[in-house]
Parts: sequence; C-alpha cells; structure tokens
Amino acid sequence: MLKTKTVKCTIYSKRLSNAGWTSSSILAHRFYGIVVISFLMTYDILQTYLMANIDWIILVTIFGVAIPTFLLQKGIQYCEPFVVMMSICFIPAFTFVFQLADPRIEWSTTSLIGVLMLFTLGVASIFSENK
Repeated sequence: MLKTKTVKCTIYSKRLSNAGWTSSSILAHRFYGIVVISFLMTYDILQTYLMANIDWIILVTIFGVAIPTFLLQKGIQYCEPFVVMMSICFIPAFTFVFQLADPRIEWSTTSLIGVLMLFTLGVASIFSENK
C-alpha cells in the first residue's frame, strides 16, 4: 500500500512539474500532514524535547530530509516516474555500504543478499524498460 502511494505521489509530482511548478513550490506544500500529525503526537513534550535536541533536529532536517527530498523532486522533474521509482530501489545498497563504516553494526550476509537482489532487479527493470 505504501508503494502505491509513493508511485501516485511521484506521478502527481511529475504532472505538477510538467505544469510549470518549480521543485521548491511542490516541496513547500508536500509535508502539511506530517507536520500536523507530528505535532499532535508530541505536543506535551515538544518544547522540552525541542530545546534539548535542537542541534540534531536542524542537522537531520537539512541533511536527512530537506536536501534528499529536494534532489528527489529534481529527479522527478527531469526523469520519467518509472526511472525515479527504480532509483529508489538503490537506496538500500547505499545504506548498506555506509553502514559498513560503522563498527557498531555487525555484518549480515542475509542483508547483503537482499540488497544485491533489490539492486539487480532494479537495474534489470531499468534496462528492460529502455529496450
């Protein structure tokens, strides 16, 4: 179900981009629901938590949400929705490689097999779509 919503969001974003909306305009309207739901779930501890963690919140907001989402929106603007969705399949491969540098995380052959399967099927899908 989540994948269906992601595909619909990607296609709708592509339509907005084709209609002349800029990436910034689309992103400005994308997260209303997330903000409202987050506030409702944390309103009682929000101020205390916010003040204690503001540095990390800003860091994650910029580098973990804003920049990746902006780049995704640019990809949607310049690529076909299918290519964008298949590219998202490559995220676990990048995550797996980055986690290898973290000594707290233990190597997992099962994870490697899963990541390689996603990566291989994603590449195969893109090549078969381009034929």
